[in-house]
Amino acid sequence: MRNIPRSVLRRRRFLQSTSVLAIGAVGSILTGRKLLHPPSHPTAGPGLAGDDAPSGTPGLPPDAPEPEVVEAPPPLDHEDAYAEFLASLDLRYIRPHEVINPHRASLNNVANRLPPEDIWERLAPTLRAADEIRDRLGAPLLRITSAYRCPTYNRQIPGAAARSFHTRNQALDLVYGGSNREAAEVARRLRNEGAFCGGIGVYPTFIHIDTRGYNANWRG
Repeated sequence: MRNIPRSVLRRRRFLQSTSVLAIGAVGSILTGRKLLHPPSHPTAGPGLAGDDAPSGTPGLPPDAPEPEVVEAPPPLDHEDAYAEFLASLDLRYIRPHEVINPHRASLNNVANRLPPEDIWERLAPTLRAADEIRDRLGAPLLRITSAYRCPTYNRQIPGAAARSFHTRNQALDLVYGGSNREAAEVARRLRNEGAFCGGIGVYPTFIHIDTRGYNANWRG
């Protein structure tokens, strides 16, 4: 190997180091451009719409209808206080809103309303009986169709007695899963055991129970 002057070796090393620095600088510039200018068409993730994703509600097919917005009904007078009272009864199955909802009904432009506070307690024995029927029947309580009826609203109900126990906040009309006959039989057994004293009515689409203080049976 021939001898290379030191001055030449120093120059070669300088040029090599300069090339390495230049390559590193170019790489840094390209990386910075990617960070500052991401791709213009990112892939849409789950539930998110990308730039070229169809418009509409994210996560829905483009031809799917927009979900309907259901507004909550306006609160009834003293609804919160009545809900607190119902919750204090510690029923196993029946929730306050299930009792309150029938009071939002209207017929012939006459609206029902919640019972006056001085008769709230009257419904407690009837609710406990309905709760026990639900337990023994082994089927869900699908709906309470009627609870308290104010007198003006009660007069709009075809066939309703003028002094209905609904107007006294002692009655419930109930729709259980299964047949009304089975629900009524459970109610009668419960009454025979002394759990309540009142009326049991069987109708095509519901059963009626009340705690009037004496026993009565009928078919509607």
